[in-house]
Amino acid sequence: MWGSKDKGTTALSHSALGEGATGDILVVICGDRQDSTLASLGSYMARGAKRKVYLLYVIEVPRVLPLNAVLTQEAERANKLLEGAMEAAHRIGSETRVQVVQAREAGPAIVDEAKDHRCALILIGHLRQNNVPQNELGKSVAYVLANAPCRVWLVQDRQEKLATNS
Repeated sequence: MWGSKDKGTTALSHSALGEGATGDILVVICGDRQDSTLASLGSYMARGAKRKVYLLYVIEVPRVLPLNAVLTQEAERANKLLEGAMEAAHRIGSETRVQVVQAREAGPAIVDEAKDHRCALILIGHLRQNNVPQNELGKSVAYVLANAPCRVWLVQDRQEKLATNS
């Protein structure tokens, strides 16, 4: 019984990564409520395929600052978010690496990290805004979808409606 479950998980992981794919999985952490879900999903697939999962947070540095500027608040936020994602990954038992990158724009940084780690899959989330047209994805997500060297799974979630006082 356990063997069949493991075999199914392994087959699913391999098919998710693509036929013949040999790379790891990159999970983009951005502070949305779906970060934990994406970290868990990536970890399950990585464990089943015997691959690593990279949890990536990109700090976008304004052009008025040098690229290597120390951004204490952003670094603390990155650490907090990555700690939460790591907890989700460790519960599953996958080999996990954490990475914080400072860049001018998140999209190119994500694609570069996927290339550097020879990833077979990028998991990225997007929070759909209620007042934005359906085809508006955001600059970073659009860049990753257009330029990624591997498969991209986009998980789009709806924005929670704020309670209004009537």
